[in-house]
Formats: sequence, C-alpha cells, structure tokens
Amino acid sequence: MRERRLGWVIGLISVLAAGCAPKMTPQQALVEEAFATCRAQGPSTRLERVERDGRFSVVGRETESRRVHDCMVRYAQPARRETSVPAPRPETLAASRLPGTWRGTLKLPPRAVGEAEVATPATVRFAVSAGSLRWSMATSSSPKLVAADGTAVVVDGELRMTGTMRAVKTGGQPVRSSVTVRYAGAMVGDRLEVTGVTTDRQVHVLSVRRVAE
Repeated sequence: MRERRLGWVIGLISVLAAGCAPKMTPQQALVEEAFATCRAQGPSTRLERVERDGRFSVVGRETESRRVHDCMVRYAQPARRETSVPAPRPETLAASRLPGTWRGTLKLPPRAVGEAEVATPATVRFAVSAGSLRWSMATSSSPKLVAADGTAVVVDGELRMTGTMRAVKTGGQPVRSSVTVRYAGAMVGDRLEVTGVTTDRQVHVLSVRRVAE
C-alpha cells in the first residue's frame, strides 16, 4: 500500500447542513480524477482510501501500484497538469488487430533485494494457427534472456495470454526449468500494455507496439 498527500489546494468548501452526508472535497475530487487518468498503468491497482484532505492509498501488485501512485502524484502538480496531454485510456481490443509483430519492452523483477527491475527489449508475434490465436515472445539482450509461447484470446476487449516461459541458454549456463505465465492487458493508445504473473510468482510487465512488416 502506498500513501501520499496531494498538496494542491484548489479551494475550501464547508458543509454546514446538519444531518447531510459530507460532500466530496476538491482534494478528494482531484484524487478521483488522478486515479481515473492513471489506472490504465496498473490494471490490478484499486483506490482503497481517500481522505478529505487529499491523502490516499492504492493497493495492487507492487510494480503496478507504484506506477499508478507515481502517476497520480505527477498529475497533481499544477505546472504539469495544465500543459500535459491526458493519458490515453484503454480501448476495446479486437482479436483481428493482433496478428503480426509487436516490439517493445519486457520488465522483469529485480534480481536481488534493493535492485531495480530489469527492462529488456522484447519481440512478440501473434499468429492464427488451426483456428486459434497463438503468441510467441523472445528477448534480445542480457542479463536475463527469456522465450515464451502459448495461446491468446480476447474476452470483453481484454487480451488474455497463457503459455510457457523459459530461460534461453547463454554462455554455457544451464537452462532454468520452464514456468507457466498468464498475461492480461489492453490497448492503450497504440500500445499493448500487459501484465503477467508466473507460477513462481514473478510479475512481468510488457509494453509493445506493432511494427511494419
């Protein structure tokens, strides 16, 4: 759980009517607006608590909730908010848009406590085979090369991918046993923003854009 005060004072509203439920304060309204704008950056994240003075907490997967939290804090900064373009919102995805090659970044968990997550270039390919939508993924740089493949479906506009992920043998190092991975995500602007969890509880974040072939 992450907590932060949004310190942008818009104004002061006093609710004096006895017996009436208190209205939402400007600070609370700003938090709600910031969350609506930033929630696409962490699909598992939800807004848990909003205080009347603007303090809030979000919960979800650690990496996703941190992205949403940081985005909300940035959104509350007046200089940026007045000049920035609103963040793209998720749009309905059709399976017919997927076949082809997509390139971007795969973020992997830190290798040790205190280290940052590892970002590596990744290529994802979708193709229709025997009436089913299949996917494959490969990374193209160290320190942690992985390859994965499996099946994909689109349910109510959300992409769901299931498959097997394994390490690629490099430098004579043994190949780690494979693990199952499940991804879920959506189109945000021109990018597929997807989050996955492996059977050994490792969270992966994939962000890719279609490339011309």
